[in-house]
Amino acid sequence: MKKHKVIGIIFLLIGIYLVNRFNIVDQTIGKANKDNESLPLNTSKRGVSIYYDTLKALGYSVTVDAASFLDQESKGIFVITENKQPLSFKLEEAENFIKKGGKLIYLTDQYKKYKYPNLLKKYKEKAFVYALGKGRIMIGDINLITNKTLLKNKEGAYFVLKCIEDFKGDIYFNEYYRFKQGQTPSLYRNLPFYVKVILFQLIFFIAGGIVYLGKRFGKAKRIINEIERDENEYLYAAANLYEKGGSMNTVYNEFFMELQKEVNKTFKRRVKKEEIMDLWEKHSMPHKEKALRIFHGPLVTNHQKDFMRSIKDMDELTQMLAKRREVAWKRLKQRT
Repeated sequence: MKKHKVIGIIFLLIGIYLVNRFNIVDQTIGKANKDNESLPLNTSKRGVSIYYDTLKALGYSVTVDAASFLDQESKGIFVITENKQPLSFKLEEAENFIKKGGKLIYLTDQYKKYKYPNLLKKYKEKAFVYALGKGRIMIGDINLITNKTLLKNKEGAYFVLKCIEDFKGDIYFNEYYRFKQGQTPSLYRNLPFYVKVILFQLIFFIAGGIVYLGKRFGKAKRIINEIERDENEYLYAAANLYEKGGSMNTVYNEFFMELQKEVNKTFKRRVKKEEIMDLWEKHSMPHKEKALRIFHGPLVTNHQKDFMRSIKDMDELTQMLAKRREVAWKRLKQRT
C-alpha cells in the first residue's frame, strides 16, 4: 500500500513538472487575457489595458461599466472602444444624451465615418473634439491608445488624456454594447497568469489527496434519497392558511408589496404603476404577460385557483427581478 502511494506521488510531481516545462497552461488558459474581448482588459497588441492601467496608476477615477449609459444622468466621461470587431453601438442613439450635457469619447477604427459641424480641436487627422448641444464628444482612432502604439508613440494618447481632463469627471470604459453580443465578464479570465498556475497546481494536489485519502474510508454507501417537494409548495400552504382565516387579501398585498419593492430596486427609483409596462418593454424583460396581468389586471381573491395563480406569478416575477439584478451586479464587480 505504501509503495503504491509513493509511486502515485512521483507521477503527480512528474505531471506538474511537465505542465510547467512545456507551458501547457500558457498554451490554453494562459491566453485568456490576450483574447479578452473587453479592450480595457485585453493585454494583446490590439487591447488598451496599458492605457487603462496607467489612468488608474495616475490616480484618475476609472472603472469598467457594464450598464447602458444612455439611461444614466449626464455625469462622468463614458469611453467606448472598438477595434476591428464592430459593436451594436450606434453613435446616433447617443446624440440626445450628449446634447443634454453628456460627455463621450468614442475610439474606433471606423472614426473617419463620423463628423459634426462644431469642431473645437483636433489631433492631426486622427482625433476630433466636437461641441454637441450642452455636451462634448471626442471621436478618434482606437490605435492612438492601443498597447501596440504605446510601445512606440505616446503623443496621441496624451491628446486623449488632455481631452479627458478638459471634459472633467469620473471615467467609465463602457462595455454594455460589447457584452450584449460578445464575451461576458469573467473573474477567472482576467486573473494574472501566475495565479492561474498556482490554482491549477492546487487543484492537482487536492485531487490527488482526495484519491489517496478517500481509499481509507472504504466503499461508499448509498444515502437516503431526499423527498422531492412540490413546486411552490410553501405558497399553497401559506395561501390555504390565510384562506381558512379569511385573510386572502392580506397575503395578496404582502406579495404585491414585495414585488413593488423589487421593481423599485431594479430601476433604482420609485416606479409608478402606470410606468411599469413601458419600462418592462424598454428593457426587454421576460414574463411580460404575467406582469401585465398583475399590474393592470383585475384583483381576484374570491376564487382560489385565480388567487393562487396571481400569487405564483408575483413570486416568479419577484425572483426573476432579484436574480436579474444580482447577475448585473456580479458582472460589474468582476470588471472592477
